Amino acid sequence: MLPYLKIDFYHLKYCRYVTTQMNYRKQRGIHITKRKHQIYRMDDTTYGVKSQTEPGVQYTLKRTTAGWDCSCPDNTQYCKHAYALEERLGMKARSDRGIMIHQNGNQVECITSDHYLVKSQSKDESYEVRDFGSGWMCSCPDHIHTGSTCKHIQAVQWCTGEQCVIQESNQIVCTICNSSNVIRKGMQAGHYRYRCKSCGKHFTDNLGFEGRHSTPEHITIAVELVYAGLSIRKTSRALRTIHCVVGRSTVHRWADEYGHMMEAYLDEITPLVGEEWRTDEIYLKIRGERKYLFAMLDSKTRYWIARQVSAHKGTDDVRPMFRKAKEVADKIPSKLISDGAANFGEAHDAEYTPRNFTWKDSIHEAHIRLDGDINNNQMESFNGNTIRLREKVVRGLKKEDAAILAGLKVYHNHIRPHLGLSEGETPGEAAGVHVNGENKILTIIRAAAKARRE
Repeated sequence: MLPYLKIDFYHLKYCRYVTTQMNYRKQRGIHITKRKHQIYRMDDTTYGVKSQTEPGVQYTLKRTTAGWDCSCPDNTQYCKHAYALEERLGMKARSDRGIMIHQNGNQVECITSDHYLVKSQSKDESYEVRDFGSGWMCSCPDHIHTGSTCKHIQAVQWCTGEQCVIQESNQIVCTICNSSNVIRKGMQAGHYRYRCKSCGKHFTDNLGFEGRHSTPEHITIAVELVYAGLSIRKTSRALRTIHCVVGRSTVHRWADEYGHMMEAYLDEITPLVGEEWRTDEIYLKIRGERKYLFAMLDSKTRYWIARQVSAHKGTDDVRPMFRKAKEVADKIPSKLISDGAANFGEAHDAEYTPRNFTWKDSIHEAHIRLDGDINNNQMESFNGNTIRLREKVVRGLKKEDAAILAGLKVYHNHIRPHLGLSEGETPGEAAGVHVNGENKILTIIRAAAKARRE
């Protein structure tokens, strides 16, 4: 008998036993998540899960690169409490462990530009992470059995720079020569005044808000309230409760300027979107006339990739949005889902259909049904809950390039957590674009201003 045909039946029986035990723990963990008030957060890396057999007893789970360290008597790597927490957190748990693997150092080895080895955090072995043209694939059991973006793929994405973090800007630099050799010299109009030791010039540190009389906190609160759905008049009245007296025209000017500023900056960052995109149109009233807003959405991350406002629904009206989506995502989708409108099919053929055998294949699925496996429910929900609700508040838009659309795109992608994703995760975080800080709009504005200055 050939060596590779020999079967170790004892080892096979043991593997079957271990698999059965792990499946049992996983099912118990899923059952825990279905009960209310069983899981709670203690801090950034620690969670608590209530015991299911002993009243008043709770177990503590601490995040590690290998998984979860649980205080329960079950000493396996993944107990039922760990499975319950994984089910609740979803992709956020894998993302956090991917960051930890990347920060530990010497865990990822580059073989070629599309081939990496990532050390296992629980065994003395390494897993292969490769890109065959349709996305990263890993040899670990998590990716093989679930098809998810495992922690090893996340670690590789951090190492290659595919995942991006927009940091809070805390360093004070000279606005004239960009030197960090500065000292504080009093205050001016409520802002600290500095003197640069390199060039001798004086300046105030108000990055992104130069020339504004209101504080950055008041401005970002007003901008977020407008994008969240509050009318401009109500936003102006709400600001008075925090001693910021401004008119509605000022609030509108803030939303207009910073909406375009943030969108232009974020469009330069390539998101890690999936292979299935969706598109649809929704009619809006702009200056009393009927216009159409076309949008491109990623099915996996719910990331709003591109938008286009047109007066008609022809192919030439929608093709710029298809081209913009390809530029932002730096790729084309493997599948595009839309309704049966001919303009989407013609635009797909013009922009995404492969021209030769070296191009990536892309199919267009236009036969959607309400009760079938292929539907466009995500896009219809997006049109109703994101676009239509906001348009009702402002009673129609005033111009085609209204900043409210740019701000809505930023708010949807990077500010508001999406209910269809993991707990507290935004579409931008699911697509690898992380914004630090409690005030995310302030972080994005200052990062955009810093990039514009450089």
